[in-house]
Amino acid sequence: MSGGVSNVTVENLLVWSSRRAVRIKTAVGRGGHVRDITYRNLTFNDARVGIVVKTDYNEHPDLNFDKKALPILENISFTGVHGEGVRVPVRIHGSEDIPARNVTIRDMNVGITYKNKHIFQCAFVQGRVIGTIVPAPCENLDIYDEDERLVKLSTAQNATDIDYGI
Repeated sequence: MSGGVSNVTVENLLVWSSRRAVRIKTAVGRGGHVRDITYRNLTFNDARVGIVVKTDYNEHPDLNFDKKALPILENISFTGVHGEGVRVPVRIHGSEDIPARNVTIRDMNVGITYKNKHIFQCAFVQGRVIGTIVPAPCENLDIYDEDERLVKLSTAQNATDIDYGI
């Protein structure tokens, strides 16, 4: 994706017995962009992590990569996310250098298997949730009702709420 990925739609996806159901990964040195990515009608059954957006995936062929080549992550949406037996439904791990911007999650109801206060895991993400979201989203996201009326602004735009002990 070093050259950029945009205008991608993924629909009607069923993922079962998986470590990671949907994953977007990048890192410093990749450059390019991931933008205008739409996921609709996702079902996760028996997944360790449902949605992963990770900006510190540090695999490079050598040490000569450009440390100033920062990718842009923006306009990523997830609509109609359902499932059972998911340990962590959402893990969005942006960074200070590579924040995830304009992330939207709409209509999510995922049965979880791991009871923990860090069910949604977010860091350096800006965006919103719309409508019914189960389990409760992280504080980094604005909350809107089904009619897209603002209910609550985020309280921790850059808070790190990550627990890798799962």
